[in-house]
Amino acid sequence: MIEPLQTALIVGALVLALVTGVYVALDRSPDRVLIALLGVLELGLLVQAVAGIAQLIGGSNDPGITFVGYLLAVLVVLPLGLLWSLGERSRGATAVLIVALLTVAFLVLRLVQIHAAA
Repeated sequence: MIEPLQTALIVGALVLALVTGVYVALDRSPDRVLIALLGVLELGLLVQAVAGIAQLIGGSNDPGITFVGYLLAVLVVLPLGLLWSLGERSRGATAVLIVALLTVAFLVLRLVQIHAAA
């Protein structure tokens, strides 16, 4: 795992959750800027997944199937939240993005813990 990337992903997800909270308060749907920022975060998550699986294949240590499950789950949460938010276009649907971003931050934190325990 790439430690600076893990920190950047957690901080990025939390900052984007705050930004999305402003969108909810202003009753705005996600615009291109927010979607682009979510795309950058998702790209970082993809890099983390590839690096984690590569380290697993390389045999550096074996954190187990739970680690791979978290790596794959974190890739799915954000796109699903965005699809929900874009599909409904309401304040509540935009708030789903906040939940998705907080979930991403939590999943990355769990990945750090699982990797450290191995």
